[in-house]
Amino acid sequence: MTLPVDHIHNLDSYITNEGEAFESVADADLVSMDLWVPSESVAIHLIDPPSAPKRKWAELIPWILEDRLLQPVEDVHFVVCGQSAEGQLQVLVVSQSDVQNWQRVSKNSGVVAQSMYPDYMALPYEDGRVSVGWRDGVYVVRYGVVDGFAASPDMAWSMIESLLQQDESLKLSLSIPDDAVVPESIVECADINNSELDWQFSQLPSQCNLLQGEYRATFSNTALLAWLPATLLGVISILLSVIYLQIASANMSSEISQLENRLTQSYSRLFDGRRPAVKDVRAEADSRISVLIAQQNSLKSQPIAGLLALDRLMKGCGCQLSGLSFSENALVMQIENGSALKKRKLNIPGYRVGITQQAGEDENAIELRLTPTKTGADQ
Repeated sequence: MTLPVDHIHNLDSYITNEGEAFESVADADLVSMDLWVPSESVAIHLIDPPSAPKRKWAELIPWILEDRLLQPVEDVHFVVCGQSAEGQLQVLVVSQSDVQNWQRVSKNSGVVAQSMYPDYMALPYEDGRVSVGWRDGVYVVRYGVVDGFAASPDMAWSMIESLLQQDESLKLSLSIPDDAVVPESIVECADINNSELDWQFSQLPSQCNLLQGEYRATFSNTALLAWLPATLLGVISILLSVIYLQIASANMSSEISQLENRLTQSYSRLFDGRRPAVKDVRAEADSRISVLIAQQNSLKSQPIAGLLALDRLMKGCGCQLSGLSFSENALVMQIENGSALKKRKLNIPGYRVGITQQAGEDENAIELRLTPTKTGADQ
């Protein structure tokens, strides 16, 4: 989760304690933040790496820098934030009392400081360029990845001119409210604008966090307790979701089983024979339907259609079939004992029916010819 970022001088707007003036904020809703702190209270020193193993550096660095400090070593906080191109360690040095004071100011404003960084690092860094910003009457200057300082105007201009004299190829960018305070010698070589530092959206140099070692930030019990209800609600929501999914899955499985049983039962009511597996029902049904369609089509073709058409005419006539042939789209039947048939109306829709006497002495021996009309043939 990304924490809000701001300058420690702006914390008045984050005060959350609305009780008495001297009431503790221990029970208030604390806000965790990353903070920029005044760079004029922070110094950066370059030292050669100690020959001892790295795990021993934290103990050795204070004594290596002892001669450069204005305070006793035990009153100073040290943070190694990188190495220069020449391999030297870059060490941030700040008074322990300043760190403690910043933490106290933060807490009184209802803020838990998770990290603190020198505010000159909020300036954009570009290789070969010195960036200068303005913060409440103080100039903040950055001229390296971790190199920079903050100072009053007179001292700041002197230090900037010294940097430009050491390397004439350096470019200079000034973001200040009034360019009238810029020395003429610097105005000529500087890009000047009046933009203000945006403390909330500046990129944090994570390796330069001053809250390391004994000052490392930890979440308070109050902060943990504040998260507890939300965590419990989240766990309960997840459990309820899992239970719901299990119930829904069981119900779905039951419905699928019921649908499978109905499917196979419906197949058995429509078709004879062995009941197929559920996965084969569709294929078996398609195959059976194809056979039935073929049978239906065959019943409509000649001469089967003609025989079916004769069924009502021939029913109960006592006739005996002695011969049957189909030629030239006509069905010809030789019938014995056809006296009853000769007396019936020879009317079959879609067909022409003709009866003739067979050659011979038997007057009841007839020949019946059934020819489909054009319309009947088309049906």
